[in-house]
Amino acid sequence: MTRTELRLALQIAFTYIGTVVGAGFASGQEILQFFTMLGPYAYPGILLAVFLFGWIGIKILLLGRKLEAESYRELTAYLFGPRIAGTIDTFMMVMLFFVTVAMLAGVGALFEEQLRISFQIGVLLTMVLTFLTILRGMKGIMLANSIIVPIMLAVTLTIFAKSFLQSDHLPNLHTIQNVAPWRWITSAISYAALNLGLAVSVLVPLGGEIKSARALKIGGLLGAAGLGLMLLGAQYAMSTRLPGILEFEVPMGFLASTFNPLMKALFTVALFGEIYSTLIANVYGLGSQLASPRRPVQGYLVTILILTAAFFVAQVGFSNIVQYLYPIFGNLSFLLLLVLLWPRRKLKN
Repeated sequence: MTRTELRLALQIAFTYIGTVVGAGFASGQEILQFFTMLGPYAYPGILLAVFLFGWIGIKILLLGRKLEAESYRELTAYLFGPRIAGTIDTFMMVMLFFVTVAMLAGVGALFEEQLRISFQIGVLLTMVLTFLTILRGMKGIMLANSIIVPIMLAVTLTIFAKSFLQSDHLPNLHTIQNVAPWRWITSAISYAALNLGLAVSVLVPLGGEIKSARALKIGGLLGAAGLGLMLLGAQYAMSTRLPGILEFEVPMGFLASTFNPLMKALFTVALFGEIYSTLIANVYGLGSQLASPRRPVQGYLVTILILTAAFFVAQVGFSNIVQYLYPIFGNLSFLLLLVLLWPRRKLKN
């Protein structure tokens, strides 16, 4: 493997991780809802989700490369045909919009709970930064993730290590609610489906831009492995503070605040980066569906409209969006996974 391919693989991995981890993942709310509530069954659930991230993520990247796609519209047209593709595209745009709302609500909660700054001010500042990044297109997204993701990995693993070394707080291995023994399987599939459904908006055009199949495969594997490390570390850390951690909008923020001021500050920076990385991916994916890449002025106006609409809807609160909408989107995205895995004719190179 050449040095150029390795650099590309790392950029792909960082972009993959940055697209998946967002307000729900980074704050701990997603992990709490999909895994932590399952007690000891959380760990096999996480491993199954990571396997799906690696397997299906690589398939999406390679399909994007073969289709030479500029947006996920080419992928849905290929998978579902022109008649059904329009309906699928509409569903994905609705999903991307509401997850964009969740990202903005999450950053508002972060500013309010951790920095004691107004919810609205935090959201508006993030909207401006998002717009400036999207002006640079896919290169801007890859550059932003190459900076943010290593910080996110370091902070999450540090929280895990500190939680592991605290002998006065042991992991809670009991389920928080009555669940069926097989629930970890459906929860893992639903979680992977939700996040892969969202990641399609970036992974498809990313695959279309990268010519090296080897870099795409290794990048997909590294991305899945990084997500696995972060999921396992965050899950263990939160399980040591159950059930009290359920009271917080940003449970991982509460964990960081129990260590020392420096750790709390680092977590706040990392969490903001995680939300921001997913936000730019979602807005970019949504904008690429509504405006042609060849008409940049139209794209800028669409981006402003998306962010403005999301700002107003975000006032409903972050945990409400994660609790009620994310499972619905996960179940609907399961259809996309089934179609991706269905045997199909080979594309011409």
